[in-house]
Amino acid sequence: MNLLTALFLTFLSSASWAASCCGGGFSIPALILGDDKAQITSSYSYSSVSDDVLSSGRWLKRGDNNLSQTLKLEGAVLISESMQAGFSLPVMTKSADGSADSSGLGDAALYFGHETFPEKGYSKWKPKGVTFLQLTLPTGTSIYDATATTANESRGRGFYSLGAGLALLKSWKVWDANWSSEVHRSFSKNTSSASYGGNIEVTPGWGTSHTLGVGWNHGDYRVGSSLSFLYEEAIQIHGATNSDGAAQKNFTLGISGSYMLNLESAVTVSYADQSLIGNPVNSSLSKTINLSYQQRWPR
Repeated sequence: MNLLTALFLTFLSSASWAASCCGGGFSIPALILGDDKAQITSSYSYSSVSDDVLSSGRWLKRGDNNLSQTLKLEGAVLISESMQAGFSLPVMTKSADGSADSSGLGDAALYFGHETFPEKGYSKWKPKGVTFLQLTLPTGTSIYDATATTANESRGRGFYSLGAGLALLKSWKVWDANWSSEVHRSFSKNTSSASYGGNIEVTPGWGTSHTLGVGWNHGDYRVGSSLSFLYEEAIQIHGATNSDGAAQKNFTLGISGSYMLNLESAVTVSYADQSLIGNPVNSSLSKTINLSYQQRWPR
């Protein structure tokens, strides 16, 4: 059951919770949360942007078949009894009516985790917990890059970001619950942008994301649901174009089903929707289907 819970948290980093534009997004890392020494997760997601929500809160229905497909490879390995290191590497293809398709790397991530709250003995209420640091690298083309003249070319935020967080999980017989929370800081950059008319300084700010999940387990099967919240401070632009931007926030409701092929591997199918709950602001809202496979190596 703990392995299925770990798989569910891994799924959180495989699906794209963030809006597809407007500068949002920070993934939960594929942490080792079970009794394993290493794991590899591969996933495929198919996402469609259904609505835009302006900074005023006004909703606009999308009708341009804005689609994205993402292949992601993630891995983690223990480097000591309580410490681990890992990576996340996505490859994306984006398409929309009236624009050429675009394919390439998304934003990669490196992370370091520590089992700060180990499960040394039975407790009815005390959860198991891992703290982590994550460095996001701007390996994906962003809307601020010189060649990004259409939204399809945007496959990342365009900033270095450093974040820290905590993931907790607890099981009770056939039930489990998990909570993850992180805060991150994105760093400014100077660039020449065709979209913004020349040389600009782009200054992002702080952001945070939180996820609460619950699950029910039966034998080799698990079904679960999650609710995630994302907030990003406004991105300011100065230079050829000046803008104070607007803060971004949205919620994501997700459901998932997992099946353990054996003690070391499992598959997960999930669906996430950003248009069902909350009052989003300054966001492009997507619906995402995700399929992932995870292979683990026990200690």
